[in-house]
Formats: sequence, structure tokens, C-alpha cells
Amino acid sequence: MLGAVQSPNFKTLESERHMSMLDWYISLVRSKAAELLSLTDILVADAFFSKYEFVNEVIEMGFRFVGRLRADSYLRYLTIPAPSAPRRCGRKKKYGEKVDFSNLDMSVFTSFIYEDPKGIKTRCYTAVVHSRALKRDIRVVVCPVENGEPLLYFSTDTAMKPDRIIGFYRTRFQIEFGIRDAKQFTGLQSQQTRDKARLDFAFNLSFTALNVCKEVIRKDYPNLSVVQFKRLMFESYLASTIISTYGKSPHLKIIQKINHRLTQLAA
Repeated sequence: MLGAVQSPNFKTLESERHMSMLDWYISLVRSKAAELLSLTDILVADAFFSKYEFVNEVIEMGFRFVGRLRADSYLRYLTIPAPSAPRRCGRKKKYGEKVDFSNLDMSVFTSFIYEDPKGIKTRCYTAVVHSRALKRDIRVVVCPVENGEPLLYFSTDTAMKPDRIIGFYRTRFQIEFGIRDAKQFTGLQSQQTRDKARLDFAFNLSFTALNVCKEVIRKDYPNLSVVQFKRLMFESYLASTIISTYGKSPHLKIIQKINHRLTQLAA
């Protein structure tokens, strides 16, 4: 987690700043753009942010945008004139027909098999099309859903591989996992203050503690979950407290044996 920023309420934005919530999100990304671009130029957001104003602004900042589209999005095929087509007077047709997601034009779309981390394989379809709402060409990935509307992923980088588009978008759910772990293990909801500055400090301290835990787990305990790591730290602290309470000189081999046993218990 890079940071937690509290969003103003709608009335404050409209009355004091004369901004919509989307305008505020754009200003937030702009304020963090240099820091984010030092990490990656790929910005991922859900379907709420798949609007021309937001997408156009973040692209101008230097990002490549990956997001979701609604199933009823208006997408059009690109017009590629046939070499043998006769020349005609007047303006050339800029776009083709509207994309019908229930009947894709397979002369434009290509199919591929996407395999998720759990090994589940799905046949998906991809093509470069034009989005009327975003006013630009995008690479769209169509993933059919049994007895439901297809999932539409897209990237403003038309050269991006379709499996990477799906993979990048699905990493967005790490935010939910981070919030869940912070609530359960690092006191994200334990604050009693209502002061904005103190809440800001508490929220970011909670996420920082979680980041430290996950980094230690990644380096030293790759097979442990956060809850197992927390139990290991508590039991190690308990063991060291008991040893120090005896009033005798600690024996290194005994301590190492205890720590090894605690690791086995946590696992």
C-alpha cells in the first residue's frame, strides 16, 4: 500500500472547491503523478473511471490506462479499406459497424486462452477498436461469462498484450486484500479520534505496519500467511519474555530450538 488519502464529501467539493468527485480524483493523481511514474506508467482503475475526462487527463500525465468497460459500451470497428476497393468521391468512412459482443467479427477479433493463477482457462477475444465515449482507439479484451454479460477489459496502449491487460486489471483486487489485512491485523479500524490529521496518520501507520509485515514474510517466511506471521511474532515475544523472566543467562541453542518450534507451530 502506497498511501491512504481521505476523500472530501460531495457537499464540500461542490460548495468550497467547485469540483466533482471525478475532478478531485484527477487532481489527486496529478499530485502523485511523479511518485507513481517512478514506479510504473500503468494506471489501473475500475469502470467508474473509464470516462473521457479522467482517461484523457492521466494519459497526458504520461500513464497508460487499463480499466473495465460496461457491457453496453459503444465500440466501433476500425475501417480498413480493401486494396481492390474502387475510389469514391466524398469523405472516406472513418469507422465501421458497432461491435456486437454476442456476435463478434472474427475477421477482426482474435481468440486466445487466458489461464489465471489458479489454473482456470478461459477463451477470450481481443481487437483494436474505437471507443466513442473515450474518443480514441483502444485494445479491448472480451471474456465471455456463462449465463451473463461478457467482461470487457481495455487498455489505451493498443500494443499491450491481451493477457497482460487482464492480469494488470486483476491486480487491482490487491487493494481489497490490503484493506482486509489492515483491518484484521494492524488496527485500521481501531482509531477513536475524529480529527482529520490524526486519522490520516493512523491510517497510513496501519498500512505501513502491514507493508513491513509482508516484506518480512516475503524475505524470511514465504510460506506463512499474515495471520500465521502474527501468531509467530506473538509466540516469539512470549517465549523471549518467559526466558528473560527466569533471571538466568539465556542459552543460544535453547532459544534457537524454541524459535524453530514456534515456526513449526505457526505454519
